[in-house]
Amino acid sequence: MKKRNYRWIFFVLHRFNSADTRGRSSISTLFSILGIAFGVMVLTVILSIMNGLQMGYIDTIMQVSSGHIRLYGEKEDLTKAENLNLHEAFFIFQESQTLMQGNYGRQHGVLIRAVEEDIMQKDKGFCEALKISYGAFNILKEDAVILGYELARQLGVKVGDNVNIIAASGSSETSLFPENQDLTVTGIFKTGYYEVDSSFAFISLESGEKLFGKESKLYASVKLQNQNNDAAYISSLNASSINLKSESWRSYNHAFFGALRIEKNMMMLLVFLIFLVVSVNIYNGMRRSIYERREEISVLSSLGAYSKHIQALFIANGFTIGLIGASAGLLLGLLLSVQINSIFALIENIVNSVLTFVFILFQSSSDADFAVFSPVYFYMETVPVRIFFNEILLIFLFGIFSSSAAAMAASRRILKLKPAEVLRYE
Repeated sequence: MKKRNYRWIFFVLHRFNSADTRGRSSISTLFSILGIAFGVMVLTVILSIMNGLQMGYIDTIMQVSSGHIRLYGEKEDLTKAENLNLHEAFFIFQESQTLMQGNYGRQHGVLIRAVEEDIMQKDKGFCEALKISYGAFNILKEDAVILGYELARQLGVKVGDNVNIIAASGSSETSLFPENQDLTVTGIFKTGYYEVDSSFAFISLESGEKLFGKESKLYASVKLQNQNNDAAYISSLNASSINLKSESWRSYNHAFFGALRIEKNMMMLLVFLIFLVVSVNIYNGMRRSIYERREEISVLSSLGAYSKHIQALFIANGFTIGLIGASAGLLLGLLLSVQINSIFALIENIVNSVLTFVFILFQSSSDADFAVFSPVYFYMETVPVRIFFNEILLIFLFGIFSSSAAAMAASRRILKLKPAEVLRYE
């Protein structure tokens, strides 16, 4: 055997893989591949759904509630900041906590925000995140108000009804009397984030001055092309000597975003344990395979093969297991992620058909339909999915690495084999 001719390694590797899929180690190899595939599939689906849920909330908070950066100061200074053109979207607003009353005497606390009348044209992100369910986003009319979907439901109002501001926090200029506190609902919006839909209302800046007084200091919501450029924007703003207070989205929603990050990290840690279990299975299976093939290993060593080349055979075998399992799991995981709502709909149809058959069989009836994510318990219409390339690539590589590392650890036993002792009685 020529030591510098490495073609024999691929030939022997092919024979080893063929024996593993049809011979004595076929069950162990199959379970190893299935384990890697299952881990990659589960982690892909879980992260895709979790990213969809988290990013849906984060996008709503940033686009509707806080913006990427929030500024506070005099209106003249806010106008100067807008003229710097360092942003993607910029709008001035005023907000205050109020107590609102709807039909049937229903009352609810509201964060009412007075915004510019052309906000839907100035801020595309706001326009996409805030979907109008009924009516239109029309605050041009005097005393017009746009309510969140859940807020309108709790107040028992619809488009065209009146709501009453019975208490408000504002400046000393605020003057609220029953005869000038009525607002007309011209639109109802829904973002998919319950906290916003149940507590936000929008009016024009003119109506805001009428209700809360003419504040000398106002807020501004700044949207950037890249939310991670918040520090650079604040530095540029400070360098321009404009007297404004600024707050980044990182600090404004620090507790909420931190909780989401911890939740995601813990979920990844728990699911990665699947790979650890599979790696142990591959390690034990590879050690058994090495013991069963000690005669072949000794023959190869006697013919002049280096121990590290023989070790590379088993490492490549583990790499092949990981590659096949990770590829199959990734494809299946992406397919399930993309079609997750169709799959849930199919499950619901099957379960409801079975329940209908049972009810007919036992001559009973039920008005409740089975739903995987029932709107009664979950504030969502469909399961959102977000797939990030870097996370999918990390999962795929980790699936390959776990099997390769297990094979490398198990194949170290080859270095301790002594061909003369193994072949002595053969």
